[in-house]
Amino acid sequence: MKQSNWPALLKQSRHWIGLLCVNSGFFIFLAWVAYPETFGLLVMTMLIFTVFSILLGIVFTRKKQQKQTTAFYRFLNEPSVEQEAMFKQEIGDSYNIPVQDLAKQLRQLHDELQEAKSQSVDYESFIENWVHEIKTPLSLVHFVLQNRKDEMSPLVYQRLNHAKIKIHDHVERILFYAKLQATHVDYSLKKVSIVECFEDVLLELQSLLDEQEMEVNANIEDIPIVSDERALQFILSQLLVNAIKYRNVGSESLIWLETGIHREKDRYYIKVSDNGLGVLQSDLPFIFDKGFTGNTTNQKQATGMGLFLVKKLCEDLQIDIEVESEYERGFTIQLLFPKV
Repeated sequence: MKQSNWPALLKQSRHWIGLLCVNSGFFIFLAWVAYPETFGLLVMTMLIFTVFSILLGIVFTRKKQQKQTTAFYRFLNEPSVEQEAMFKQEIGDSYNIPVQDLAKQLRQLHDELQEAKSQSVDYESFIENWVHEIKTPLSLVHFVLQNRKDEMSPLVYQRLNHAKIKIHDHVERILFYAKLQATHVDYSLKKVSIVECFEDVLLELQSLLDEQEMEVNANIEDIPIVSDERALQFILSQLLVNAIKYRNVGSESLIWLETGIHREKDRYYIKVSDNGLGVLQSDLPFIFDKGFTGNTTNQKQATGMGLFLVKKLCEDLQIDIEVESEYERGFTIQLLFPKV
């Protein structure tokens, strides 16, 4: 037991310490009556004996409590029949029934927890397998759209391509969500070309940008970022999809992309801005919460998962996020990367 627990130990022992002091006081009075000539020596002896008895009692109590505490935590971490018997042995027979009830509840909770863990592992495995399997028909759809474009009307091609992009986006979200729920997440950290990342993302979303008549203004240069390329592409894709989803319908829709070095913070940055609907100031602290969609005209299209996954991935990859927004005037999100 730590020294900081001594006051608590003295407080718990105050009854028998007080009783011992009363007894010593009574015998001191008797010594004063019976042996007045040796009263001083007898009082000193009794006081020394009393103090020694108190200290000895505290030491024994402390050791007993340490054993009880150790047995309790062993029983709590592993509520087996053996640990239950050892805990009962330490605290005495007077607590047998409460300990039995506690052990029964703990064992039931332990079994339920193990079952929930097993179900979670099975569910995660199923989702990951489904995601990988669904990519085959998605690749086939992409192949057909690219090679049979001339056989389709522009409107049919645009609609099918739009559907393909949305399906691909949802599949990627499921995959990264399942990945983030894992106990250990593996990332492939290496030097990433931001220009190539943006090119791949914009190529993937080009038909969606064309359909929504959104113009992208890019002022990007290859800054030396070390990160997970696939996760970074997913982050950039979600930021662009978010800008498309919350565009300001009825006016010219623009997206600005910018990279560079933040001199003041001595970090590399990627900035994605738009002139869309923006976010209410009251909603701004909650935009990265899971399931949060805000109070906008486009909220029925949103799931509230895109920015949540972006935030979780950025935390894992040690990327800081800064957000600025003015309602109905635009939204800006800046990613700050450490210099490596």
